Amino acid sequence: MVTWLLVSLGASALWGVVLFVSDRGMAQIWPPARGNWITGIAAWLLTIAIYMGLIRTATADWNALDLPAWLRWGVGGVALSVAATWVQGRGITDLGLKGTSGWDVGVVTTGAYARRRHPQYAGQVLSLLGLALLGGSAWAGLAAVAGSAALIYASHVEDRFMARRHPDYGDYASQVRFF
Repeated sequence: MVTWLLVSLGASALWGVVLFVSDRGMAQIWPPARGNWITGIAAWLLTIAIYMGLIRTATADWNALDLPAWLRWGVGGVALSVAATWVQGRGITDLGLKGTSGWDVGVVTTGAYARRRHPQYAGQVLSLLGLALLGGSAWAGLAAVAGSAALIYASHVEDRFMARRHPDYGDYASQVRFF
């Protein structure tokens, strides 16, 4: 369990470092100045590591908090998971795989992006929290919080990046809620 917890926390921390370096102008790692398959694969591998570490941690420490089934399965397993799948899925569909992998696809203002600026990240945060609740583990909760913090930070970094790259982004951002 410790190994998988470290995988999830390590991937979240690595995302945090990449984002910090990019946000402070030391190097433009994420979002990349020019997206390519390598940046896309790297971004998705880090995200998958967060999820895999959380899932493996949760299953190794299954319901250690002794949470009631209605909370774990009803709220975590169904309500949050369904909402997460819808929100994240729409975000990925509306932005496209290249857009979610670092390619510049411009300012997308339709579909899920007409209602929130970061639906993909919002859906991922919901899914991480739902998985942690479903697992009923404090360690899985820690992994979910760390992963969520990295994704929320990514949203802020991307907001600032988009504002610099696309002058019309400020108008969009002022009209559409963040999450």
